[in-house]
Amino acid sequence: MKPIYKSFFLLMVPMALKELIAAFINLLDSVMLGSFGKDVIAAVGIANQWFFLFSVVVFGVCGGAGVFASQYWGARNISKMRKVLGLNIILVAAVCVIFFTAALTAPEFIIGLFRKDAAVVEYGAKYLRIACFSYLFAGLTSAYDISLCCSERASIPFASRAIGLLVNLVMNQILIFGMWKIPAMGVEGAAIATIIARATELFIILGAVYGKKLLQAAPIKELFSVPVEMLGGYFKAAVPVIVNEGAWAIGTTVYSWVFSQISTDATVIMTIVQNVERLLLVFFHGGGNATGILVGKMIGSGEYDKAYNVSKRLCIMNSIFSLAVSALFVFVRPIVLMPYNITPEVYAEALNVLFLMACLMNIKSLTFLFIVGIFRNGGDPKTAALIDIGSVWLVGVPSVCIAGLVLKLPITQIYIVMMIEEVVKVILSAWWFKSKKWMKNLVV
Repeated sequence: MKPIYKSFFLLMVPMALKELIAAFINLLDSVMLGSFGKDVIAAVGIANQWFFLFSVVVFGVCGGAGVFASQYWGARNISKMRKVLGLNIILVAAVCVIFFTAALTAPEFIIGLFRKDAAVVEYGAKYLRIACFSYLFAGLTSAYDISLCCSERASIPFASRAIGLLVNLVMNQILIFGMWKIPAMGVEGAAIATIIARATELFIILGAVYGKKLLQAAPIKELFSVPVEMLGGYFKAAVPVIVNEGAWAIGTTVYSWVFSQISTDATVIMTIVQNVERLLLVFFHGGGNATGILVGKMIGSGEYDKAYNVSKRLCIMNSIFSLAVSALFVFVRPIVLMPYNITPEVYAEALNVLFLMACLMNIKSLTFLFIVGIFRNGGDPKTAALIDIGSVWLVGVPSVCIAGLVLKLPITQIYIVMMIEEVVKVILSAWWFKSKKWMKNLVV
């Protein structure tokens, strides 16, 4: 078992750090624009909801590719791994075009769906109209990212994100506040810095892939010549993942919309909380993705009992680690609010919601491990989708809408209601995991 744990940590650490850096890149704009006041914070937070929706759909597309890539890696079928990458690039590019076109042509409409305040719409539209040019870079990076991770080359995406974070930090400082002969550009400067950072990430990954002649460095003809017989099996596994992530993302966006209908202060609070939550969850997401790659590899090579036993032990490790992180964050949460220029009332409410988030994140980390890590890569994305979508749309969304729009409960109580979804999800996931029916070899 020791080699398995070594492989797990060799995958988990760079993948978690990569997600941490990606979350920091999204957080940077909100933090560095924090001194401009709550309208700007709310505007950039709403604009990033559109990118969040885009990134989750891309994650779904790439997740579908990951189901096959990890199992093909276990079967050592390099040719099919390359064709999965080519198909993934095509699908991701299509998603990029859709989200880019909407953001470029109707940014005021997108921001206005959340808040009608003139200042918030103005700032948000300025940011979104520019930042949307980063979507293609981000999407293609994700396509290569999943293929590299499934072939146990997670250090390359990590290095590209680390350099991207540094570039974003430097360019934000120069373009937001002005430096040398470059004038201060505020929100527009932050958006331009995001484009530069995400382009840098993609070029570094492509340089590493083709410079080292990795398996992803396939000729264009081989990459995009996908056999017709491969499409049926691919979409059978990929469509549930894409639908799952899309439905989950829309549900999460509905949550944000409900909070945005309460007040600008509520939007600011949830923007801060969501950014912090993404930072805290990165190690669990990294662990979940690493688990998925190992599980897919074992099932692809026919080691079913080993896949189950390893998954069970990693679930226990996940639970212990998440409890430790939660306990630590409860004490340090005032520190994360320091960069924000917010009123005492908003500060106090944000502190309360952050406490709830810390207490409840243990459940969320475990459901991610089950659904995204184990069930999908284990060959059962359909059941994973049913559990996830059913919990969000039959439990979470109706409950939050009633609590926020009908009963008009305080933010803290709405947040607690929102987490009922995760409780339902973890109960169903634990039951399905024990059944062992999720283990299916898709590449035989």
